Amino acid sequence: MDRMSRALVMPGDGTWEQRELPVPDPPPGGAVLRVEAVGMCHSDVDHMHGIVHTPWGGAYPSIAGHEIVGRIHALGDGTAARWGVAEGQRVAVRESVPLPDGIRVYGHDYAIDERSGLFGGFADYMELLPETLVEPLPDDIPAAELTVWEPLAIAVRWATAVQPGDSVAILGPGHLGLASIVAARAAGAERIFITGTPADAIRLDAARKLGVEEAIDIGAADPVERIRELTGDGVHVVIDAASGSTATVTQGMQVVRRGGTVVIGGLKDRKPVEGFISDLILMRQLHLHAGFPGDHVKTSVELIRQGRVPTADLLGQVVTVDGFGDALRMLSRQLPGRDAIRLSLRMTD
Repeated sequence: MDRMSRALVMPGDGTWEQRELPVPDPPPGGAVLRVEAVGMCHSDVDHMHGIVHTPWGGAYPSIAGHEIVGRIHALGDGTAARWGVAEGQRVAVRESVPLPDGIRVYGHDYAIDERSGLFGGFADYMELLPETLVEPLPDDIPAAELTVWEPLAIAVRWATAVQPGDSVAILGPGHLGLASIVAARAAGAERIFITGTPADAIRLDAARKLGVEEAIDIGAADPVERIRELTGDGVHVVIDAASGSTATVTQGMQVVRRGGTVVIGGLKDRKPVEGFISDLILMRQLHLHAGFPGDHVKTSVELIRQGRVPTADLLGQVVTVDGFGDALRMLSRQLPGRDAIRLSLRMTD
């Protein structure tokens, strides 16, 4: 194809730059995607700084962006029948690519000097390998709203610990915490609480709009005391959705009731947990669940199709390439006075 793609490239040293890369022909069994919108995540900031959380280990310089919504631009031989898609169709692109030598992740594990290099969502086009898994998305919802499919897929995995009638405490109201409200409710949770810091005011307000029983500002109230006051003996399930902070790990073990479950979901940047008392697991018969993996894309997309996901309420702020740098700084809380419950990069006008 005689066509060029903008690409936002990260060398892994805390910087990024805009480049142009040739758009390839679709590989046999694969496709080329025209990217419409990509959700932005704290792991994109980590990737920019050379911190990679994938089992494969990352690659640089590379194009980040893994919460991908786009339209099939061109199909390789045999792809249409095998994937069940047509050119022009809107799809969610699963970031995990299952290969014979292990899973690799779009937006993290492919350098720009491998094949086309277009293996991340922060570009106009992506090369989709034959092993890629895609899910059709509806056309009647804006693409930027639909990027919520990816955090919701993770939240659905976390909420597998929830049984109908359970009470749930979500620690951390970031985009995964807010998605966990939707996932927990879909799983049958009867009472949902969420906690956040004073800096999370906009996200706590969003949680209230999503219908939680109480959104607790931990600067104004002790979350353990308040949740126990509201529930008597704690909640059935804690979903630790906080990124970076380890305090929620010990909080979760105190907020959950005896015999309850704590799902460790949010990544802590490999920090050790201070004050961790393992005896509480035995003495209170707690169940600790790993939040990873979160590849429940079919369920996530089906919830969207059923109208059970308030995509507009979860949209947050949409930026274009011109605002990409500011968006990264917002994700890192480095823009005083500016905040958003979620950020999406729109690649298509």
